[in-house]
Amino acid sequence: MNDLQVNQFSYNFDNGAVTSAQVGLYGSNTPDGEYINASIRIKQADLPEGKSFTEVAMADMVTIARQKLAADTAVKATTTTQAQ
Repeated sequence: MNDLQVNQFSYNFDNGAVTSAQVGLYGSNTPDGEYINASIRIKQADLPEGKSFTEVAMADMVTIARQKLAADTAVKATTTTQAQ
C-alpha cells in the first residue's frame, strides 16, 4: 500500500491565525481488501524550524503527514521483564 492518496486537506484557525492543518490520507490494496483511512493533524512543532503554515507548501505538509502516519503506526520495540 505504497500509494496513499490525499482525500482531505484543511487548515484550522483560532482568531484568524492558522493553528494546525488536517490531512486525510487513504490507500487500498484491492486484491487483498485491505485499506487505510487516516486523518493526521500537523501542528506548528511538526513544521520545519522557523516556518509558519503560510510558508510551507501543501505538498510538504502532505509529506509531513505521511511521515507522522508511518511513525504513529510503526511497530514499537518492547522490552519484557521477568518477575523474580
